[in-house]
Amino acid sequence: MAHLASLKTELGYAGPERRGGANAGLVQLLSCVLDEIDYGLILLGADGQVVHANHGAATELQTESSGLQVVAKRLQCREPTEQAALDGALEAAQKHGRRSMLQLRLGGSSALSIVPLPTALTRNTEGHAVLVTMQRSRIVESLTVSAYGRAHGLSRREEQVLGLMCDGLRAADIAAHLQVSQATVRSHVHNLKAKTGTSSVLELVKQVAVLPPMVATLNRSRGGTLR
Repeated sequence: MAHLASLKTELGYAGPERRGGANAGLVQLLSCVLDEIDYGLILLGADGQVVHANHGAATELQTESSGLQVVAKRLQCREPTEQAALDGALEAAQKHGRRSMLQLRLGGSSALSIVPLPTALTRNTEGHAVLVTMQRSRIVESLTVSAYGRAHGLSRREEQVLGLMCDGLRAADIAAHLQVSQATVRSHVHNLKAKTGTSSVLELVKQVAVLPPMVATLNRSRGGTLR
């Protein structure tokens, strides 16, 4: 997790309001809340500087396949030809309060939601702070599947099959992944539908996909620091 530590240092801020000011507790709580959201979230002040990246964003920003990176507290595209589009979308949000959706092509395709906020987050710059939401990497996180499985009395293997179904794998792919026969997979799917009271695989996956996310918080580095 050395990369996450370096990013935390890059975004670090230890001003008096964080150390012991009246709002220190609220700032810490807000940072924790952002880390529990199952999307990468990047908060920029109206001056364009990144002031917080939650754990999901910090992890994604450190991968080579990510279309984004933080350099000198500025959000940059790894593909230079996409930088103008990003700068334009951020400027429209910061100066004019315009929302937009941006598609990056590096590493496949990933979407960014760019949303202006009603405060500048800085005393020296007018305009809007901006929240950038990164595309979710998985439809359903493994902890959510595990919690759903415990609630419905699923076996460990049934949880594995359900998780792979939520990742979009078909029976043949699941069988190959688990090194079992397709008949065994079909048997697990039958049991899953019986235990959960669902009538189809689509209904079962939709039932899990709409659950609130459960993001792991133990044994990991936290995201960036909110000032």
